Amino acid sequence: MKRKNPCSLLLFVVVVVASVAGCGRKSDDSAKTEEPVVFGPQFSAKKGLLVPTNTRDSLGLRIVEVEEQKVPATFEVQLRIYQVGTPFSLASGMVSPEKAKLLKSGQVVEVRDRDGKTASAKVASLNDQLQKATGGVELLVEIPQAPEEFTAGTFVRASVKLDSSESVVTIPRSALLQCSDGHSVYTVSGEHLVRTPIKIGNANADLVEVKDGLYAGDKVVLQPVMSLWMTELAAVKGGQACCVEPAKGK
Repeated sequence: MKRKNPCSLLLFVVVVVASVAGCGRKSDDSAKTEEPVVFGPQFSAKKGLLVPTNTRDSLGLRIVEVEEQKVPATFEVQLRIYQVGTPFSLASGMVSPEKAKLLKSGQVVEVRDRDGKTASAKVASLNDQLQKATGGVELLVEIPQAPEEFTAGTFVRASVKLDSSESVVTIPRSALLQCSDGHSVYTVSGEHLVRTPIKIGNANADLVEVKDGLYAGDKVVLQPVMSLWMTELAAVKGGQACCVEPAKGK
């Protein structure tokens, strides 16, 4: 009887083992392709939003540092022109007692009609005789060289600027998000963006005073806060807050 060549037997075993191992790897690779690939923003109730770099670039996401500075505040009040003439026209309206304390005779204000026509004016007087009956204080304003559009009976808006004597924590107005549950901003926490409730104070067209919720040096999202909020809202309401690429072959 012929003896089998041991080298041939060894070669056969190696081929079989290699074939089995190859099948195993193919199965593993196939299993991996079944998993979806996530490439968009991700939301976690504990950590906040995780926004990849490419998505940040496409959104034009900008981050700024919270600063301390003075905020010249403004408030508006509706007035009605009741007398037109020279050297000035007169308009009056009601303000709250709190706002009346911030005004003084001779203070400069700007008035504008609903078509955007503006004029410089000044506070003539404050009358509190009707405060008990109405809860307000009457504001009387003089409008020198009033435009011809400012006829008797016309309603105008008066903008009053208030000086700030001290520096306060501020954020750019575009960083502020106002929702049904109050005011908030998106703060930077590591790689995540977290919606943080804040309490605000004085504000103008550019800046908002933050009374609670932030410190100078914190970093917040300047833009686009509404896009981030919509992404978070979709996740909270059960929607898909990220983009998922389907597995190949499906």
